[in-house]
Amino acid sequence: MTPDIDRLRNARDALSDIADGLELELVDDPNWAEPSDVSYLNEQDRANPDIMANVDAMAATNRLIAWFARDSEGFVGLWRGPENKPLLEAPIVRLDSEGQYSIVAKSVGDYLAISADDDSFDDTRERLVAAGFTVRESPDAIWAAVDTEEAAANQHRHTLYNEGRVKRGLEPITY
Repeated sequence: MTPDIDRLRNARDALSDIADGLELELVDDPNWAEPSDVSYLNEQDRANPDIMANVDAMAATNRLIAWFARDSEGFVGLWRGPENKPLLEAPIVRLDSEGQYSIVAKSVGDYLAISADDDSFDDTRERLVAAGFTVRESPDAIWAAVDTEEAAANQHRHTLYNEGRVKRGLEPITY
């Protein structure tokens, strides 16, 4: 998928405590269907136009993500976005258990470092750099790098959701 994801797979044993702390499970399928699974919906849910507008919006948003993992907070992937960014330029996005998307880092190294315990950031960063990852110098630098993009995936889903609501005869929702 990308050199950083290959690096993560290859360094899995050396970084096992970091990965284990995140409950990180790597996935070998960028088109992984599980983040879009709606098998839990019943007939009544499927008849609800609001729910189905959200289901469609999430499925369309998920198609713009190259999934590579699941962690303790949700599904993790590379956000290509509607502009179809090359994977090497795509930031890391997380889809949490509440169905919210957020850009959490600009690179796999930053994602691993910012997801680890704050008290061990310097040690984690040093180990990641030694393993070949590029990692920003501080948690503040990592968050500053994604500050303008943090809500991009969620905003995209929200736009599609409102379009779906309107097509189904519902009013759009503003936040």
